[in-house]
Amino acid sequence: MKTSLTSTRLTRLALVAVVTAVVSHPALAGGAEFQSLYDLIHGWATGYLGKSLALAFLIVGLGVGVIRGSVMACVSCIAAAVCLLMVPGIVDTMFAAGTV
Repeated sequence: MKTSLTSTRLTRLALVAVVTAVVSHPALAGGAEFQSLYDLIHGWATGYLGKSLALAFLIVGLGVGVIRGSVMACVSCIAAAVCLLMVPGIVDTMFAAGTV
């Protein structure tokens, strides 16, 4: 019991240290150096690559669902496809709202 408690405390301390380091990082102030990376990944996600991956998720999910006879495999792949298509717009909206 005591080792579990110590392990939990160390894990929490490590988590707090990581969050503090990430939040206080100077790149969070503006981040202009990451704009090209963001544009590249956003282009992939909203362009033909993202649509192709979403379609592949859909086809694989339907195939696995039919083969296994399980709806859950199909639902999880369809959810991944929908997330891949919707998340870039959601992220843009979240960060646009924060810059007002």
